[in-house]
Amino acid sequence: MNTKITIKDIAKMAGVSVSTVSRAINDDHGVSKKTKEKIDKIIQEHNYRPSMLARGMVSKRTNMIALVVSDITNPYFYQFVANIEQNLVDKGYTLSLFDTQTANSQTDEKKKEIEITIFKQIQEKNFDAVILLGGLIDRVTLDQEYLSVVQHVAANIPMIIVGRQISELAQSNASIVFIERDQELVTQLLVTHMIKKGFKRMAFIGGNPSGWVTNARLATFKNTLQQHHLPFDDRLVVNNNFYAQDGYDGVLQLLETTVDFDAVIAINDRVAQGVLRGLLDTVGDLHTGVASCEHFSESIFNNPRITSIDHNLTDLSALTVEHLIGVMEGTEISESRKIYPRLILGESS
Repeated sequence: MNTKITIKDIAKMAGVSVSTVSRAINDDHGVSKKTKEKIDKIIQEHNYRPSMLARGMVSKRTNMIALVVSDITNPYFYQFVANIEQNLVDKGYTLSLFDTQTANSQTDEKKKEIEITIFKQIQEKNFDAVILLGGLIDRVTLDQEYLSVVQHVAANIPMIIVGRQISELAQSNASIVFIERDQELVTQLLVTHMIKKGFKRMAFIGGNPSGWVTNARLATFKNTLQQHHLPFDDRLVVNNNFYAQDGYDGVLQLLETTVDFDAVIAINDRVAQGVLRGLLDTVGDLHTGVASCEHFSESIFNNPRITSIDHNLTDLSALTVEHLIGVMEGTEISESRKIYPRLILGESS
């Protein structure tokens, strides 16, 4: 048998993190019986002799979690981060925030450089785990160099990716858990409501065409209209970005055309706010219906209040922390529970 294998080799063969192998070696009760038995079997088969480093790794835990976001000024991100932090503090962990600002206008190469640099910093500072929220990981087409760096980080540090499952990473031996957000259900719920309200010719404003969230919401918007035998018109789609200015610019762009619409589906509440302001500044009234695919808590003070979808970030953050602790400790994680959205009714529609 090969006696030259390392603790990283053991982790790769067992499909767990290096820290989980170290905890199993040290008989940590946080490692499930099933996982420990798997690791012990590999150790015996390969006649592995744990080094002092492997036995000492447990004591090197920092209880610090890195969280990477692409723009902390985005209400979705700061609401989610606040919930995550509260859950982690209650469990004795400290959260360190890395805000890449790659959601804003920069070249793709610059965005990649920024995120890769941050990943290297996370590895150097010995965080116990990393949560990845937004940024280049949310692109429809993923850069291969970027993917390789993410995979390398996750091979050494447990990682949670909130968004969607990524096949290239899921098939690797890296320690990654994917927390999936259902964009189809939320958009279908919203568009169906608008149809029931009597709107028949809807526009879609906001989002980034390179992002999977925008693509998923737009595809569901189109499919839901077609299922109800209503027209989908490409001329009524403006994908610019996720901010209020984009909603304002987008609705002005539509009003300059000769294409009629009676309602606007905005990518989120901030874009919807821009749409409402644009309608007031140009048309002078709010006869056009406005609704948003994503509710932000600050919007309850908007006038008019925006009809939108609450993604239930409280439960989503609790689920994320549950999986995070599970992947760090090597404990069994039950099948992910479904996070259900709810419709928030406002005067905008």
